[in-house]
Amino acid sequence: MRNASTVLAWLISSCAMISAAPVSAADFAWEVENPFRFFKNSTSFDQQKQAYDAVRGNVQQPLPLDIIWRTERRLNDPDCKDASTPDSCAATARARYQQSKLGWAAQTIGSTCYDSGKRRFMTQCDRKYSWGTAKEDYVLPDAHTVNIRLAPERLAEAGIASGACAWTWRSRRPGGKAETKSLPCSGKLNIARVPYSLTRASSGVTVAVKLPDGRELTEDVMVDDVLVVAMGDSFASGESNPDRPVTFSEAREMVYDPAMVRQDVASRKINTPTGFGLASTPKFDPRTLPRRKLADEEAGQSFRLGSAEFQKAFDDRAAKWVSPDCHRSQYGYPFRVGIQLALENPHRSITLVSLACTGAEVGEGLFLEKDARPTTEPGVPTKVRPQLDQLSDLICQGGAKGRTRQASYQLPLYRTGNTQVENRLVSALWCPPENRKRPIDLMLLSIGGNDVGFGALLTYSITESASDLAPVAGLIGGSIRFSPDVSRVYLESLDERMKALREALQDGFGVEPSRVLQSSYEPIQFDETGAVCGADPTLGLDVHPKLKLGKVRLQETADFLKDFLARLQCIADAKSRADCPRLATGLGTGFQLVTDHQPAFAKRGICARDPKNAVADGAMMAMPRRWIGADEFTPYSPAAYLPYAKRWRLFRTPNDAFLTAHTHAPNIPAFEILQPTYAGLYSGAIHPTAEGHAIVADHMVRHVRTLLDKRAVADAATR
Repeated sequence: MRNASTVLAWLISSCAMISAAPVSAADFAWEVENPFRFFKNSTSFDQQKQAYDAVRGNVQQPLPLDIIWRTERRLNDPDCKDASTPDSCAATARARYQQSKLGWAAQTIGSTCYDSGKRRFMTQCDRKYSWGTAKEDYVLPDAHTVNIRLAPERLAEAGIASGACAWTWRSRRPGGKAETKSLPCSGKLNIARVPYSLTRASSGVTVAVKLPDGRELTEDVMVDDVLVVAMGDSFASGESNPDRPVTFSEAREMVYDPAMVRQDVASRKINTPTGFGLASTPKFDPRTLPRRKLADEEAGQSFRLGSAEFQKAFDDRAAKWVSPDCHRSQYGYPFRVGIQLALENPHRSITLVSLACTGAEVGEGLFLEKDARPTTEPGVPTKVRPQLDQLSDLICQGGAKGRTRQASYQLPLYRTGNTQVENRLVSALWCPPENRKRPIDLMLLSIGGNDVGFGALLTYSITESASDLAPVAGLIGGSIRFSPDVSRVYLESLDERMKALREALQDGFGVEPSRVLQSSYEPIQFDETGAVCGADPTLGLDVHPKLKLGKVRLQETADFLKDFLARLQCIADAKSRADCPRLATGLGTGFQLVTDHQPAFAKRGICARDPKNAVADGAMMAMPRRWIGADEFTPYSPAAYLPYAKRWRLFRTPNDAFLTAHTHAPNIPAFEILQPTYAGLYSGAIHPTAEGHAIVADHMVRHVRTLLDKRAVADAATR
């Protein structure tokens, strides 16, 4: 008889094989239809599956370690014959060029279980299947749709494939009624509603099929629905990667000068720039930049600049996000992890709740409300509710009314840029355990960067003086630039904040620390040789002449970030380093801090160029402009910009951010000279690209599989 350790090892091994590769029972092959429950439509998931199947390779071999990156590339590589430059790609476009240029998420953003207008997940979501539509509780489904066939081994037996099979299925719940259907044995049986329950004995159906030779095969079909929750900041939200990016005109330009907003500059007009501190004979006017392609141009008209008609057309063509207030998109790594989990195991369904929000801290963001990303939409809240409150409402029976369990937590709070720290008692109202719809199986977390002023630090690295950005800081109501000296003050309070978060996750949601996977931050500062950026201070930053990457400032920031990343390790596990100080988290939060993705970014920072073609790649990092006296854009037409094409650098430069998300401040005129700076910085500059998120997801999903394997072992033990 096997001893307990041998049985446990066998169970873990068996579960690992299940999660890492598609599963086929000996007699039946079945799969969940539309298993990524964030998508309303089956076609949205089918798009992902087709790409996945195309790059999967031999199904008998282990999954490639970079399977998510490969799938991302299959989905988002531009459909053209020559992708060496944006212009050459446009000139050799194939049938799917326009669709591929916008990226895969542009096709799915309008059909998800998230209400972008109301900025919240739908409590009930109408999900479409091959047989029709079902209204489902988003957090806890009562059923799934399953497609089932005879396994290839059975169909290969003599006389089976050409015969007729009689299928019968019955709910495993007590008193379930049997249903029957006769089909060709080579056909597919669609079971519209396979019951789902957290009580495994009441979940699923028992399926039987009578073969032409009289044999009867039987199997229990039970869907494994996994609730994945993602929380945190912009490095999880997908900032800089809108679901639908901005597109630009190939002929018209935007002159950022309010004095020029009159009808006679509706067409291009170039003046010699003044007041920008440039050489006396510049090649371009820095105030003149690419313009969004608007409805008037498509209709052969020209709206009067500065008019309400022009402003409406301009706003209509803004970037689109799943959650505009948080710049959350489907390119964020939690979405890629969730989709992959559904792709690689056909018996699994994934319920993803991602609440990650750009700018979020443990304080303002998770426990407390924060400012929403500005918008021109009327009647939209200017604040984002605390992520912990949003999650509690979602999982609680009866929503907010069911939250009756009171708790409080000590949080060190401070105004960004101010070094005065105040310890405050923050109250919370949780859903009691007996009133929660279901437990959280897995939590993905990215947090801590904004707690130490991450954005202000990086802005410090790419500007020479705070006065350069003082007007922009005024627009957002706070400090956006300070040195590492300020951040070091905040770092000393991070452990207390993380302690409060650990307690809140346990008190409010019953989440054990071991089920929290916290992603550490990727290194941003290295070029393609591994050297610190700054040798070419304006590389990728010429959207505005005041942006310059200072090597000394960047090194100063990098030194702090090294200490910050070390502190994150100590906060998670005090035994992970010999130099860990005494912290409020004691032996650690117990969260699994994932760092193994960091080496993949080591030579692919914000200034990194393709080592095989560095000069040409560097030239393509410039902002597309018409030089004075020229008719064509240099180095390429902004209309041909490819926001989701493969690049060596894995972070958005300010130029990239301007051309991808093009965020304008809504409280000042569109032609105000501050807009290019705002658009360059607050469109997601210095954040991972969609490709970068896919790489992070490839590493995160390996840790997720281990957690799910342990969960499967625990389930098996209870049975």
